[in-house]
Amino acid sequence: MSLYVKFIWFTFTTMLVSSLIAFFAMNIYYHQYLKGENNDKNMTIASSIADFLNETTSARAEETLALLGEAGYQLYMTDGETVRRFGGHYRDETMDDAVIRQVLDGKVYNGIRDFPRETFVTGFFANELKNTVGVSIVIDGERHALFLRPNIKLLLQELHLLFGGLAVGIILLSFIGMLIVARLLILPIIKLTEATEKMGSESFNVPLSIDRKDEIGRLADQFLTMRARIERSILKRKEFVHNVSHDIQSPLHTIQSYLTLLQKEGVSENEKEQYSAIIQEEITRMSLLTNQLLTLASFDAEATDPVEEVYVDQQVRETLSHLRFAFEEKELGISFISESIKVRGNAPLLQTVWENLLTNAIKYSEPGCSIEIQMTSTPDSMILNIQDEGVGMSPHEVKHAFDRFYRADQARTRSLKGSGLGLAIVKEIIELHKGTIEITSTPAIGTTVQVKLPLL
Repeated sequence: MSLYVKFIWFTFTTMLVSSLIAFFAMNIYYHQYLKGENNDKNMTIASSIADFLNETTSARAEETLALLGEAGYQLYMTDGETVRRFGGHYRDETMDDAVIRQVLDGKVYNGIRDFPRETFVTGFFANELKNTVGVSIVIDGERHALFLRPNIKLLLQELHLLFGGLAVGIILLSFIGMLIVARLLILPIIKLTEATEKMGSESFNVPLSIDRKDEIGRLADQFLTMRARIERSILKRKEFVHNVSHDIQSPLHTIQSYLTLLQKEGVSENEKEQYSAIIQEEITRMSLLTNQLLTLASFDAEATDPVEEVYVDQQVRETLSHLRFAFEEKELGISFISESIKVRGNAPLLQTVWENLLTNAIKYSEPGCSIEIQMTSTPDSMILNIQDEGVGMSPHEVKHAFDRFYRADQARTRSLKGSGLGLAIVKEIIELHKGTIEITSTPAIGTTVQVKLPLL
């Protein structure tokens, strides 16, 4: 059953239950509070009529009772044997002879007050002789018992049509209004459901125009935001898988090719060593790529909260010490100016940042050049600048330097191999620590990387 049908049934059931509860409440209220007042009011009228009839003639009494019947009262008069009716018949004229005899003897009958309570019949509308008041009257010396009550049907004859038409109109208009409101409420949800189902097949172009200011409108806005994020995530995933496949396939193809060469007859020992070195290099490249992919996956799966004090200057010195042989191999000069600075962060992740940045500076520097490292602080942040005299980058390359798997112009860097993930990892870590990283570079002159991290 759809939500639309459920809403209609729920509304209809609510209206029905509310009507029943209101009827029962009205019935209880009438029997509890109004029935006695109604009885006393009619008893006063009956007593006034009896006083008037006791002092008039039979002909005049006949005219009076007929007039009262036309005016809206039901009167039942009996002397114990014959019955006269004015203003119509009662639906049920059953009455105990003992009651009639008591009224004939001069006692009053409070039938409206003593009418039994019934669940599905409101006493006010019960057109029964028992639901009347009775008084004794004397006409021409003969005693009669007079029972009366207002003729509800006659009094409300015109109001029946009015209230009946009003009730039917209210019900119909309420039902139609409920259908319209339900449609307006459910239609955006139907659209959201259709758009969600389309997302299952990676279709994100389903138009969704829901301009509302209520909870459904906020839900639609959140859905559009979520859909855009999912679309970007899927596109990134596809691009990621494509790039990973390419970067893994390339060294595998190289390894396969050189293994085939090693298996050929007549390969010299010098060639075998050369082929083995290339294979080892490609294996190292794949190992680096795998480790960096795992690092990126850990960021995507769950962010690591910074939880400790880290002395950045000590980490940079340790990194320079680890890379001492790489500096010596290229005969690079090192200048490191720093003050003691500590930040709040994740020490292993920050160590990865300095290693990646310094490794890149070494990799892209020309032999015999120098690398300058300067660390300063402001009242609220730490600033680290790493400047090299390497091959540099163009503005386009700087713009995409932090993209995953992006590599600079191969014509200038064909001898420098990498995974294209190092700077992407660095950016992820820096942003995780609420910091920023910027690159300024000029081709053939050098590159400067600036990292800012908030202080404790």
